[in-house]
Amino acid sequence: MPRFFVHVRSNGHCGSYDAIGLDFPDVETARCQTLRAAQGLIGVFAARGQDPRDHAVEIENEAGHVVLHMPFSEIFLRDP
Repeated sequence: MPRFFVHVRSNGHCGSYDAIGLDFPDVETARCQTLRAAQGLIGVFAARGQDPRDHAVEIENEAGHVVLHMPFSEIFLRDP
């Protein structure tokens, strides 16, 4: 099963680097699971007084290619 790595970028810099990764059957499953989990972080940004527009989530595949880049401001607008 392919491994994907989920990173959080803050103002273009790596705010959280995933060195372990998670196994998903495909990119679409990795995308759906990551976006669902990321939606739960809205309270974290609010508690820290941070603007989600300054942060984005990226999913990288095993080859090191970014397969998803989405700002948190767009994630929070999506339906769960």
